[in-house]
Amino acid sequence: MKTVQDYLNDPRLLNDLAMLGALEPVREIHAARLKIQDETAGMTVAERVAFLNMGAEAFLAPMGKTLCHDLAGKGKLEYAPTVVSV
Repeated sequence: MKTVQDYLNDPRLLNDLAMLGALEPVREIHAARLKIQDETAGMTVAERVAFLNMGAEAFLAPMGKTLCHDLAGKGKLEYAPTVVSV
């Protein structure tokens, strides 16, 4: 499997005129996007979601964290009435 460093030397990145003068972090982001695009080419939406979740779980595991897949009823905003004093 190719790494982001391999993608920094990919012809698609090297031949992109916009990337010639780009800052290094911008080039790395573009390389990471190319990597994800190549790895997920031809996948269905469900397969891509599973692939990305697997990567997130692998990233969080060393920290002792897990993904929360059940967000039902969570994250709803509750608004307090605005009191205007004149």
